[in-house]
Amino acid sequence: MMGAKGDFKGLLKANFPQFENELFQEIIKEGQLVLFPEGELMMDIGQRVELIPLIVKGTVKIFREDEDDHEIFLYYLKEGEACAITLICSAREGHSKIKAIPIEDTTAIVLPIKKLDEWMFKYKSWYYFVMDSYQEKFEELLKVVEEIAFHQMDERLLAYLRKSVEANNSNIIKATHQQIAGELNTSREVVGRLLKKLEQNGTVIIGRNQIELIN
Repeated sequence: MMGAKGDFKGLLKANFPQFENELFQEIIKEGQLVLFPEGELMMDIGQRVELIPLIVKGTVKIFREDEDDHEIFLYYLKEGEACAITLICSAREGHSKIKAIPIEDTTAIVLPIKKLDEWMFKYKSWYYFVMDSYQEKFEELLKVVEEIAFHQMDERLLAYLRKSVEANNSNIIKATHQQIAGELNTSREVVGRLLKKLEQNGTVIIGRNQIELIN
């Protein structure tokens, strides 16, 4: 769904104020403002990457999935960000290595991949934006690896809940035990048991298809 140019300019300026005016004008010319509804698949593994999405409103959850449909949560994309993995795929005109699903109605400015390399050499602000995106998300991926390799499941679960709270700006996490288990690559029973322990020590309050993080 395309938005009005007025909305386009306002959202672009508000979320990416670091871009030069010339780049700002090129994005307006080349981009489209697209609404991705909550829960609708935004990007799938194996899908050819033809567009670069810049998030201007909403939050997107990024997953990795294996051939047996086992999923693991990687990180969130928020306003003012682009997916580093997608940027890498775009640079090589490759295929997506991740699955992206909005956790709320999300608006993005989508840009053709042909502009990526051109802007890297033409605009310093775009170059630094891409480099910063790589670094920030690489550090988040290292944290995921560290959690899997060195932390117990109860620590991983609590870290997952805290990331969800930060991404949503709300202490309420709307998810079933099965959804959380899938993202942490464990069983629903394990998640249920660990959440019960967290509830008993006053860390969470468990509701119907939602969890409230207290501290």
